[in-house]
Amino acid sequence: MSAAMWRLGPAWHDEDALAVAWRAAQPFPHLVFDDLVPADSLAALMEILDEEPVDCYEGDLFAFEASAPVARTPEFRALVDGFGAAVIPALARITGAAITRVEARAYAYRVGHYLLPHSDHQDGLARALAFAYYLPTPAAPVGGELELFRCRVEDGEVVATDSAQVLAAQANRLVIFAVGDDTLHQVREVLGGLRLSLAGWFYP
Repeated sequence: MSAAMWRLGPAWHDEDALAVAWRAAQPFPHLVFDDLVPADSLAALMEILDEEPVDCYEGDLFAFEASAPVARTPEFRALVDGFGAAVIPALARITGAAITRVEARAYAYRVGHYLLPHSDHQDGLARALAFAYYLPTPAAPVGGELELFRCRVEDGEVVATDSAQVLAAQANRLVIFAVGDDTLHQVREVLGGLRLSLAGWFYP
C-alpha cells in the first residue's frame, strides 16, 4: 500500500492552524483526524491486515491481541511504510518533532480487553509521537475509548491525575499525541463489539 493510497484530505491542508491546535490541545498536545483513508482504499487496507497474524498478550496492565513487533508479511511492512511516507513530512512541520520513521502493530481489543493508564515514554527508545488509527469492524466497539489524563507533576514525579479527554475509537479516525513522562493515557475496557487499530510511534 503506497503513500498515495493514504491520500491526506483537506483536514491536513492548513498546517499553521493545525500547529496552533496541537500546541493548545489539553491535557497534552494531540490531534484528531477523521476520515483519514479514502473509501476506495479501506477495503485494500483491511485485506492486508487480515493476513497479518496476531497473538494474545496479557499482563498486569493490559489484555489484547496484537501483531508481532516486527511485521511478518511484506504487505504489512509496506502498509506501515506507506503510512509513514504519507504523514511524516506534514506531522514534522505541524508538531515541530524531528521525525523520520514509524513503527506500528495491528491491535484487536475484544470484549474484556483493556490497557490501563500508562505513558509511552521509555528511556532509550526516543519515541517522539504516538498514534492510533481505528479500523472498521462488523460490530463497532462499545467502550474501548482512548482516555487522556491531566497530570500534576512535582519534583519530576506525577503526584495526581484526572481524566481530561475521552476519544471514541471511531472507524477511520487517526489520533496523534505527544510522548512524554506525563502523557498518561489508557484504552478503556471494551464492553461490546470489536476494536481494531493500527497503532505505534514516530521516531527521529
